[in-house]
Amino acid sequence: MRHGLDPRTLDIYEEMVLNFIYRFLPKPSVSVAATLSCAAADAEKRDGVDRISGLPDDLLRCVVACLPAKDGARTAVLSTRWRGLWCSVPLVLVDTHFLPRGGAEGRPPSPGFVSHAVRRAVSDALRAHPGPFPFLAFVNRPTPLIDLRIPAALFSCASLRRLYLGAWIFVDTATLPHGASFPSLQELVLGAIVLEDRDLDFLLSASPVLEILTFIGSGLRARLASHSLRCAQFCLCFVEEVSVLDAPCLERLFIWRCPSSSVRVKIGHAPQLRMLGYLEPGVHVLEIGNTVIKSTTKPSPKTTVPSVRMLALDLQFRIHNEVKMLPSFLRCFPNVETLCIQSEKPVEPTDCLNVKFWEEAGPIKCVQSNLKRLMLREFHGDDNEFAFLMYIAENAKVLESMVLVMGLRRHSEPEQMAARMKALDNARWACGSSKLRYMISQLGEEEGSVWNFTVASDFMWNDPFFCGV
Repeated sequence: MRHGLDPRTLDIYEEMVLNFIYRFLPKPSVSVAATLSCAAADAEKRDGVDRISGLPDDLLRCVVACLPAKDGARTAVLSTRWRGLWCSVPLVLVDTHFLPRGGAEGRPPSPGFVSHAVRRAVSDALRAHPGPFPFLAFVNRPTPLIDLRIPAALFSCASLRRLYLGAWIFVDTATLPHGASFPSLQELVLGAIVLEDRDLDFLLSASPVLEILTFIGSGLRARLASHSLRCAQFCLCFVEEVSVLDAPCLERLFIWRCPSSSVRVKIGHAPQLRMLGYLEPGVHVLEIGNTVIKSTTKPSPKTTVPSVRMLALDLQFRIHNEVKMLPSFLRCFPNVETLCIQSEKPVEPTDCLNVKFWEEAGPIKCVQSNLKRLMLREFHGDDNEFAFLMYIAENAKVLESMVLVMGLRRHSEPEQMAARMKALDNARWACGSSKLRYMISQLGEEEGSVWNFTVASDFMWNDPFFCGV
């Protein structure tokens, strides 16, 4: 349930995580605010004949499935014709439809009263309806409740295809009956869930057709072994490790704004991996196969992931150790066609790179042969940024666009910035002509990257980093 205490009572990080979860909860498929068209019918044309009840069962089920749970249940008293219809369609149950009205914003008069009222109404509906339950969003009240575990009964819902869980302690798997599983589950979103490493192993093994796995605001060491998983996301998580051990169908792997000081990202068997981000050179420890990537690592079949076509990096260009790792990271993905870099402004910048750093970096295959699109977000105009952009311009032979996204801030040396821009535009572009474009950021000053995990897991959407592909 998502309607308890005000999230502002929590600390800033917990509030951010919970708000992120709430923001992307799927919108209910039914509404209590909808108006019935028959209410507007001309009274003179009404003859008292019940024509709706004469419709075929399949059509009546469609009508009932579009009603909120309370209204759907009430159709059973209309006539014997309607009696079994509500129980024969998938249950559509939205807890907000049971909330008492209160306050100017419709907030409940007190958390305790609302919790009891909603719990009672939801329990009554679940007892009255046999299922199936193809989708469940089960997000706990945003208040620190100690030892509040996910109900074990949840693992008996064999019909679930989509499951969103938030603000719970994971169930003690020792208490689950033998064979407990989610045989139909295709999408699983876990937000602010307290769990052990073995719990993720259990979930993956108990979900044989799982395609989408998303973690938000949880702490874990993730080791992915699944023959069905296509997309894995870790947002705002305290992760020590994200290891793709055996995921032959994995196409997308996303790590976004995870505040851990060091994260090991290991890519093992993932032959279908196409999209990867946001890696942080110099912060993330990248391991491919059994090789830890260092600034001196030479590219070889054992240190590359040739399947990746779209790569996103989070980088502080004014931190020497991060930029020093950038060439090695790029060499690991020789077939990248779209590169998105989020340029962060460091609190304590280090010395600038040697002016010949990129000249001495040597060839990078993805830049020379495959890179078509480069987007640099939050462009600051620093020396290291310009040096990198000049390297791309002079070496990317098939480049189609270089987009610099800038904020609405004033630069301390506008003349120098303009001169550098002109020099970049007039460089010897390896692709034949300048592909430079500018955009003004739609975000506020220093807002950083944006993320939408529902878009990122939509396999019909091929631009999760919003690069304009």
